[in-house]
Amino acid sequence: DRYPDVFSEGDGMPPSPALAGAGSPDDDDEPMPFGADEAHDVFHDPIDGDHAEGDGSDVFTPVELPVADAPEDEQDDAPPAAAAASAHEEDIHGAPGTSPRGGWKRPPRQSLQKSAGVSKMPSGQVRETSRRLVEALAEFGVEAEMVNAVSGPRVTRYELRLAPGTKVSKVSNLRDDLAYALAATDELRILAPIPGKQAVGVEVPNPDASMVTLGDVWRDFPDDTGALAAWLGLDIGGKAVYLDIARMPHLLIAGSTGTGKSVCVNGLLASILLRATPDQLRLVMIDPKKVELNHYEGIPHLLTPVVTNMKNATAVLANIVREVESRYEVMGAARARNLADWNAIRREQGLGEVPLILVVIDELADLMIVAPGEVEDAIIRIAQKARGVGIHLLLATQRPSVDVITGMIKANVPSRIAFAVSSQVDSRVVLDAGGAESLLGNGDMLFRAVGSSRLQRLQGAYVSEEEILAINDHWRRQGAPEIREDLMERREVDEPEVDAGGDEMLQKAVVTVVQQGTASVSLLQRRLGVGYARAGRLVDSLERLGVVSGHEGSKPRTVLIGEGDISRVLGVAAVDADVSGDE
Repeated sequence: DRYPDVFSEGDGMPPSPALAGAGSPDDDDEPMPFGADEAHDVFHDPIDGDHAEGDGSDVFTPVELPVADAPEDEQDDAPPAAAAASAHEEDIHGAPGTSPRGGWKRPPRQSLQKSAGVSKMPSGQVRETSRRLVEALAEFGVEAEMVNAVSGPRVTRYELRLAPGTKVSKVSNLRDDLAYALAATDELRILAPIPGKQAVGVEVPNPDASMVTLGDVWRDFPDDTGALAAWLGLDIGGKAVYLDIARMPHLLIAGSTGTGKSVCVNGLLASILLRATPDQLRLVMIDPKKVELNHYEGIPHLLTPVVTNMKNATAVLANIVREVESRYEVMGAARARNLADWNAIRREQGLGEVPLILVVIDELADLMIVAPGEVEDAIIRIAQKARGVGIHLLLATQRPSVDVITGMIKANVPSRIAFAVSSQVDSRVVLDAGGAESLLGNGDMLFRAVGSSRLQRLQGAYVSEEEILAINDHWRRQGAPEIREDLMERREVDEPEVDAGGDEMLQKAVVTVVQQGTASVSLLQRRLGVGYARAGRLVDSLERLGVVSGHEGSKPRTVLIGEGDISRVLGVAAVDADVSGDE
């Protein structure tokens, strides 16, 4: 695995020192009744007689993760004494964005709320469900024995070993029948088999779900953890899990409305802002809904105001691409391979460090509607190159369709989180696998980390609006943001000149929209047989040519010319671009 510290535990990796003992049972708890030990890995070790150490009694034990005490100097809310410097001043190395103000006081971590504790599944109820599950399988001709059970805050996974010669697919096909036999309140999820184990897993929703808060899972990170490390939630065994966006190096979050996507974004940001100072991290936030990220307005980490205008958003993304190129040029001159090397050189010269930049887009779908070509191109260029210069993406969408999460975006953002979605098709768009359609909502998620083919089921940590406001107010009291005006500039001169006469596909697009009297990406896809990204770029070119009106929210674009104007627009005497029979 190329990034062994992307998340705390899983994929056969040893647990992080920060999580040693997290969610572990007390020594005097009752042992597991099924004779199988609980492994450290979230997916456990193969059930072949060699088990990891541990007594496996998580199924009976409430998880109580103490909030680590913050040092006294981090509990002081006093503003820093250092005066604010220009956020985009350049020194002799031409490094924009340095801000060596210092003196920052991190928010007190004791302000995080804790739940009453993750409730345990009674051992008697676990045994009864196990018995009913084995009996239900036997009724359909599947002989199996229960070998383990692992209980988490939302679901309990029952692990079964099938009799020799039994097809694993038979269990998968019995999902609805098993749900009926168990009188399950929500959908079951079947792992056939459990990755890395000679067993089939049946995940059954707990009758009484437990809330998991950021205060429940918060613990101190290892000293070498970067500024973009954040607590994510509890795994199915009740162990805390964290991720490091810088190691991913970008993250995509998708899920239907009301499933916990925005709470997850806020939880990650809150976890990051509890540790990262403006000298270490700067934020660019794009919020098409205008209500999801507005409570971060005014914190000193911001490089730009929270962006809500979509045309401004496309300009900001284009300027972030320029920032990537600018950083690479300066790093090349300094003979630095990455941001860490560059900052080491700057420290030796007595200069301030260049901070990381995290670009947060709360609703990618809205951006893709406005300018799919420009947005996709910018995201791809950032995702491909920006890691080395310390610029990272956090993308979120409630519409996980192929026209939003395109193949190129998926290829360059391999770390993904899926909350509950409406269909297996949507699950495959996000994760390249089914499973998200069976999630329970309210923070229930599947996490695929970079370099791993396994899906990790987690219960996301909830963070309240009051906690977010308290963290942000703490930072606001210490100083205002130092805005980079150059990141907000719209550079129309950078747009390529449209040569309609030399682009046969664009000629066909002009004829098509004029003949149809309307213009849309889907129309050009259907009529011209092109992909979504190409059709989006054609619509943008039509707008620059003056053939169609600009984007106006949900209103359709207006065709501004008639058939008599086609030759004038294309600059040719005649156009053989009749596409009326393409349907």
